[in-house]
Amino acid sequence: MSVAIRNALVVTKRGEERLDIKIAQGVIAEMGTSVGPADSELDGTNCHVLPGFVDLHAHLREPGKEDSETIETGSRAGARGGYTALVAMPNTNPAQDSVPVIEFVRMQGERAGLLEVVPSGCITVGRAGTALSPMAELARAGVQIFTDDGSGVQDPALMRRAMEYSRELGITLAQHCEVSSLTVGAVMNECSCSSDLGVPGWPALAEELMVHRDIELAKLTGARVHFLHLSTAGSVHLVRQAKALGLPITAEVTPHHLSLTEELLRSFDSVYKVNPPLRSVADIEALKAGLLDGTIDAIATDHAPHVRRD
Repeated sequence: MSVAIRNALVVTKRGEERLDIKIAQGVIAEMGTSVGPADSELDGTNCHVLPGFVDLHAHLREPGKEDSETIETGSRAGARGGYTALVAMPNTNPAQDSVPVIEFVRMQGERAGLLEVVPSGCITVGRAGTALSPMAELARAGVQIFTDDGSGVQDPALMRRAMEYSRELGITLAQHCEVSSLTVGAVMNECSCSSDLGVPGWPALAEELMVHRDIELAKLTGARVHFLHLSTAGSVHLVRQAKALGLPITAEVTPHHLSLTEELLRSFDSVYKVNPPLRSVADIEALKAGLLDGTIDAIATDHAPHVRRD
């Protein structure tokens, strides 16, 4: 069985091109200005064709929180959205800090068979921030990305040690940048809106201090560091400076931090209460500029389903 998509706008490494694509047995067999006949044809004149997306940041909840999501349901949602691979965050129960849990997540992804599920490992045991996980053992099991996402590694000495090990292992550490002592009780961005509503604010500085700290630690150790869900103009500035120095730093931004502002919290609708919080219009503009100039490397969803009672 073969299918030809005619005259589609195809996104390639060279940019957008008007091309035909022939798919045979589920595999792209030809791509060019004109391809041979096929069993069926689709008119792609008003369509874009893109490579499969990769989500660097997805919470699939399994094991332990299957009432919110399973690896199968998360895979199904990703596949329907055009994704061919998802990086599964490790804040499960039990956490992804051991080879058996990593293998379980990988096996469940293979069992679902809809896309590639890539397990990430914890930087610290149980994501508790007190002792490093067995990173060498996890790396031998194929883990390449380590993070305590959901919370940042607060202890700078522990983070330095993690970076030193990660450099030797050739792995990447992905940091959730939040100095937790500055966000106790916070429910939204620290701004005039939080003052008007009388709720504790989450300062941009809580993110930016950790971004700055880990850039300096990366400079010291030579470790590869990826910053998760950046949300402030100050963070974009710091990452831009780090990249100008040639440091092995990458960063991502979420769709909601590119499009939604703190003002939505005036409705008291908890759907807009996210971590990190929605920020200002100025922050959104800085994030967009960072994405366009390459300071920010990727858009990641931070897909994180919750049951209604949460």
